[in-house]
Amino acid sequence: MKSVLRFEESERMPKDTAAGHSWRTALMSFLLADEYGIDLDMNKVLKMALVHDIVEAETGNTDYSAVAAGRISKEQQKEMENVAIAELTGILPEKQGKDILDLWVEFDKGETREAKYVKSVNKLETLLYLLEAGRECYSNPELISDYIKNANQVKELEDIFKEVGSRLESEIDKV
Repeated sequence: MKSVLRFEESERMPKDTAAGHSWRTALMSFLLADEYGIDLDMNKVLKMALVHDIVEAETGNTDYSAVAAGRISKEQQKEMENVAIAELTGILPEKQGKDILDLWVEFDKGETREAKYVKSVNKLETLLYLLEAGRECYSNPELISDYIKNANQVKELEDIFKEVGSRLESEIDKV
């Protein structure tokens, strides 16, 4: 595999942050599209990658395991996010607020090719973070297999998801 992405655990793994995750999702978005020859509106993809988790500036990160365990419902999470996006875009000039809201809604709905791509890269970034951060960050390793199976929506990324998923599952088996 010729990918530009790392797969190894790192002794210098940075703390997981929404900003770092969004930045790396944007970076991976254009690198992977180029590497795999995926034709997309890259301007929209990059903007979407940068704003896809903007609500976390208000809500914080709702961990996948919290929803899976029922500590917060998807409906509660959605309501918090809707309030947050309205507040965040409401403080901007009208056009910029609308542009960001439109991108965020498009990502959230996940119906366009660009939204499906960014959703997939978003999840790939999370899986890579888990792989690189190492076993000690697997608070709920039993959830990771399902996450891997449901992560990709883009045919061109199947091989990299298989590779990352296989390596991550191998690490999970050691837990």
